[in-house]
Amino acid sequence: MAAETKITFCRVCEATCGLEVDVEDNRVVDIRPDPKHVVSKGYACVKGTRWGATQNSPDRVLHPMKRTGDQWEEISWDQAIREIAERIRVQIDRHGPETFAHFVGSAGGAILMSPMFRTALYEGLGTRRMYGTGTCDTMNKFRVNGEMYGAPMRLMYPDVERTSFMMVLGGNPAISGNTLYHLPRAQERFSEITKRGGRVVFVNPRRIETARAGEHLFIRPDTDVYFLAAFANELIRGGHVDRERIDATMKGLDTLARCVAPWTPERQAEVTGIPAETLRDLVRAHAAASARGGDEHTGAALYMATGVNQGRSGSPCFWLLEAINAISGNLDRTGGTLLGTGLIDMGEAMGELGLTFDREDGLPTVSGIQPSGMLADDILNDAPGRITAMIVEASNPLLACSNPNGRLDEAFESLDLLVSIDLFRNEVGSIADYVLPAETWMERPEMPYALQSFAGTCPTPYIIYADPVVEAPPDVRPEWWIYVRLADALGVDLFGKKMLSFAAKAYARALYSPLGRFLPGIERLMDGMLKGAGLPGTAAMKKDHPHGLLLPENEGDNFLGTDRVLTKDKKVDLAPPPVVEAFEANTEGFFAEELENRDRLKLIGLRQIKRMNTASSNSEALVSERTNYAYVSPDDAQRIGVANGDDVDVRSAYGKIRIPVRVSDEMMPRTVAIPQCWGHAKADGLAHASQHPGVNSNLLAGDGRDNVEALSGMSHLTGILIDVTRAP
Repeated sequence: MAAETKITFCRVCEATCGLEVDVEDNRVVDIRPDPKHVVSKGYACVKGTRWGATQNSPDRVLHPMKRTGDQWEEISWDQAIREIAERIRVQIDRHGPETFAHFVGSAGGAILMSPMFRTALYEGLGTRRMYGTGTCDTMNKFRVNGEMYGAPMRLMYPDVERTSFMMVLGGNPAISGNTLYHLPRAQERFSEITKRGGRVVFVNPRRIETARAGEHLFIRPDTDVYFLAAFANELIRGGHVDRERIDATMKGLDTLARCVAPWTPERQAEVTGIPAETLRDLVRAHAAASARGGDEHTGAALYMATGVNQGRSGSPCFWLLEAINAISGNLDRTGGTLLGTGLIDMGEAMGELGLTFDREDGLPTVSGIQPSGMLADDILNDAPGRITAMIVEASNPLLACSNPNGRLDEAFESLDLLVSIDLFRNEVGSIADYVLPAETWMERPEMPYALQSFAGTCPTPYIIYADPVVEAPPDVRPEWWIYVRLADALGVDLFGKKMLSFAAKAYARALYSPLGRFLPGIERLMDGMLKGAGLPGTAAMKKDHPHGLLLPENEGDNFLGTDRVLTKDKKVDLAPPPVVEAFEANTEGFFAEELENRDRLKLIGLRQIKRMNTASSNSEALVSERTNYAYVSPDDAQRIGVANGDDVDVRSAYGKIRIPVRVSDEMMPRTVAIPQCWGHAKADGLAHASQHPGVNSNLLAGDGRDNVEALSGMSHLTGILIDVTRAP
């Protein structure tokens, strides 16, 4: 049978690049970038084009699996659903509903249906124990948006296509895509800014690959808060603020000015390593770009990503960054930062759900996600409501989360029930009681809805719909179906509506029966969403717009002063009390610690083009090296006494690892970069990954209250103080 070419889009990261996929006998045989995709235009990285090795992996779990002792057996879905539901009910009856928890990984953010039914199941059971990798990478942004704009799902994106000044802190988009907005061909599009006479600046402790598109500035890890405070102070002192716009649509400028007043360019230089005059030059360039003239390319935009989010001051940093965009007149303006629309307004839709609340220990749950850094404590404590049962979906928290000396392994092994929903039996799956096989993104119909709805589509707004590329193996099921079947077995009403719940359960029961071929597919819901937004339905999208449909450009001036600002007084809060209090309570103390420890090494993460967190680790087409490395500057290598390939012992206050070194002039002195989410030595269900195990750097990160940001629940995963010595 000749190969058939199908059009789809990648769901490995937020870029969602278009792909052409050759399929023969229901098997992926080749993947290429789609040259006709309306935004990616023939670009896709190797994580997407080599997905076939993952799709066709012999290690993939294709049937429900049950562990008995050290043995695994295939079981039916009926048995799996029945036994899991019975064990959940036993734990809830014994300990209460809060004993049953859930953990979801970033891959779950690319699935349209799963979040709705997952949330409905847990709400029906009466538990709010929801955790995820969001508190390892982005939850600070959601918390700050809630405080400044009235809703966590109010994420602005930089107008890359029309800006004349762009500054990126703690991100490397050419390698890992962007966080919470779509930007295919990132390096090319940043380069276009400089080609038209603009300026692009990357602020990072490592000279990243994306910096080839502009300028690079070294900054001492986890000191961005001082750089941003001094930047805001210079803008205010220099009169580079839009007073008229602020008075009409914002509040809190005086408090903001008071907070940043102590942070001068000279003072920030003491810990960041960025010279005072360099900062002043950036402020002048930013102010010049912000002045609105006749040129269509005006405006300035600041953006930050995971490398800043994971520090001790992730929320204050994002507050200062958003405040800079706002007071300079760039918020809600072309060439600055914009708020997209999406198919539905997620800010309003989620505003009434009560997803942001304080736990009993005072730490926050933001957008429904509790701090992953508290997960071991929440399992191992002796409190009546401690976690005893958990479902882990599309994630490998034993590698992705802080895990000092393997404490999280101990916690997971102590659970009375652990269920993994995944493509593979990873480290979590290897100690789980059940592993349930999920569909890949090539096996389900999809739109990039979950991202677009809150991330504002992208600098080039568009929508795309794709049918499955291949049929899922016969015994593989979508995540939403698993949650509906569990709700059915547990007698739980979904969405608080009996008739809707009855219909969903009846549909799920029949879908894989002989009657299933007569039922409409889940894409019928997507069809309704598209048509409800005034767009072509799924059939028309496939026929007329298989490569995506461009939407009207976002011209800005559609947020400030409108009902889309969801604060009570409809004004952007430039000085939210919880954030201001945290800034004032911690910043001076952290500054003193930075001065005291300025000669010590600090640990940061490092993104790699062939890996996306733990998701690419078992791909023989991507991972060829047996290990990751600790990247150090030539100065540090000489001081430690090591050369390329030598092993070093890396110690923090929380753990110790041994790892080989690579010497690189890309590294700022006194900084060590280790790619995260390696460490597969015990992954007996991942044949390739276990032979290329590497080292888990998150064993060096602490957990518990002292290592969780109190504002957002974010774990402290970067800027960790370490000592490095040559291994004996």
